Amino acid sequence: MDAYDYMEQAADVGEKTLEGVRLIEQAIKAADAENDVEAGYEARDMLMDATYDLGMPKKQLMAFAWMIKQFEAEEIYIDEDDLMWKYKWVALSIVDFPEISKAQIDHLLDDMKQKYLGFQYSLKPYYKIRTMMAMSMGEPEEVTRLRAEWKAAKKDYMNDCVACETNDEVYFQFYHGDYQKAVDKAKSLISGRQKCDEVPHLTNGVLALVFWQLGNAEAAAERFKKGYKLTQGKAEFLNANADFIQYLTASEQWQEAEKVAQAELKVLPASENKFRQFRLYAAIAILLQTAHKQGVAMDVGMGLQAALQHAQQAAAAFDERNGNTYYQQQLATQLAACVEA
Repeated sequence: MDAYDYMEQAADVGEKTLEGVRLIEQAIKAADAENDVEAGYEARDMLMDATYDLGMPKKQLMAFAWMIKQFEAEEIYIDEDDLMWKYKWVALSIVDFPEISKAQIDHLLDDMKQKYLGFQYSLKPYYKIRTMMAMSMGEPEEVTRLRAEWKAAKKDYMNDCVACETNDEVYFQFYHGDYQKAVDKAKSLISGRQKCDEVPHLTNGVLALVFWQLGNAEAAAERFKKGYKLTQGKAEFLNANADFIQYLTASEQWQEAEKVAQAELKVLPASENKFRQFRLYAAIAILLQTAHKQGVAMDVGMGLQAALQHAQQAAAAFDERNGNTYYQQQLATQLAACVEA
């Protein structure tokens, strides 16, 4: 069988499945063995699409690095718009691996910026990604500076869809603790006027927390009821499901929290994303410690000490890479609040 046979088989079984990914990887091996660059590129392009939906950023990064190398070699025709769009996927995911240094992250983002400038694209996506990275890496001063660049840059066709743009605005307001503004920004997502394959899936967990903080228990419950149906058991949405666990903990819905935690822990091994793993472990540690404090017996498939160990080790790893104590302090504060409650 050649590379195209494997790709055809992947399409038949569904390329955005684990079996589809396995077949695409066989296509890559076959193409490389034959030194067929065009087939190798097509297979890796297919792999990027599949792993993006399945939440497999490591495979995505490896495929993209090879694709960029071929693009720069200029030996075959490559759709630069499509490749530069995928650059955004890689740039957003690279920060979720603490073993990737700040220098490596900066190098990749600098390369993205230069390529966008070379093709005369707007730098709005670049500055948005930089802003989100600074938020993720605990750099509030950089967030303020980059946010201004993000808002000032002009839009063009390399911008994300309107639903994704709104989702990122909601996250930005949540990050700053401006919960009412987050709700105001999210109105078009809540009403269903704006949506895509990932939104409001990614947004509902944050909105459940936001509404709970604002004292609107009914709206918070609705976000959970509607939102968890979209994200349940899906590795690419572990962040949102960690938010749901935090909401259920805050609202003391112990049985529902136990059920969600059990389900998502079973999904966790399918995720390569270390930040999503961290978020889930932290949410479960907070749940278990709060339940223990309230005298509530709970079995989620992992004990409190194990969850704490995983969360604390991950927080330390991210902080070491980022050069601060942002996640360790955040986790310690949340755990202390459980004890004081």
